[in-house]
Amino acid sequence: MLILGIDTSSRKGFIFIGEKEDILIYRNFSDRSTSGEIFPALNNLLKAKKIKLNDLQGIVVSLGPGSFTGLRVGLSLAKSLSFSLKIPLIGIPTLDYLAFSVPLQGILCPLRQAYGGCYFAGFFEKKKEEVVKRSDYLFLPPEEIVKISKNFSPQKVTFFSSPEVSRIFLKFEDGNNFSFFQGEIQPKRALLELGLRKIKKGKIDNIDTLTPLYVSSPRVRRRKS
Repeated sequence: MLILGIDTSSRKGFIFIGEKEDILIYRNFSDRSTSGEIFPALNNLLKAKKIKLNDLQGIVVSLGPGSFTGLRVGLSLAKSLSFSLKIPLIGIPTLDYLAFSVPLQGILCPLRQAYGGCYFAGFFEKKKEEVVKRSDYLFLPPEEIVKISKNFSPQKVTFFSSPEVSRIFLKFEDGNNFSFFQGEIQPKRALLELGLRKIKKGKIDNIDTLTPLYVSSPRVRRRKS
């Protein structure tokens, strides 16, 4: 089953074609260049693997939280292709598949830098190959997220993000209640696997009602007169 995967939730998203649990080919987008690169990238992936657009059998797309413009671009492409090709469309919240991608068990908290000193976050519990959401999707400053992590004591929370983000959060560590995962994760494979699971269970999303997952309000900048 050939699946097209799209994530435009971050500053550097990606697009891939996967089959079963393998990523056949992918392309990472340049920083903040999703809208200009996504269509050429899709064409290049298809040509490189000699796959026709009509060969695709499903689409899995990241819903956010993340970039407001990026999410609209990615979801618009996913919906258009799903409608025109008449193939299943699956939306997966970004933080869910990131938590699933970590090769650890227990309480996990993926972090994505947002704006205004805040971060997108969510607390999940991973048991074997199942991930259960243990909090709302959050848009908060580091100290507030760390404060929430203490509610899971005596279990230790594992955060994961970029090294730059980990240094910021470690400033608020005062009781050894959390740690940072520094190993390798496989987000593309996680997005593909969760998408395939939903397709096999028949949990197909409605093209008309599927929307980006926005946790915070978009920033509105006023022009200077």
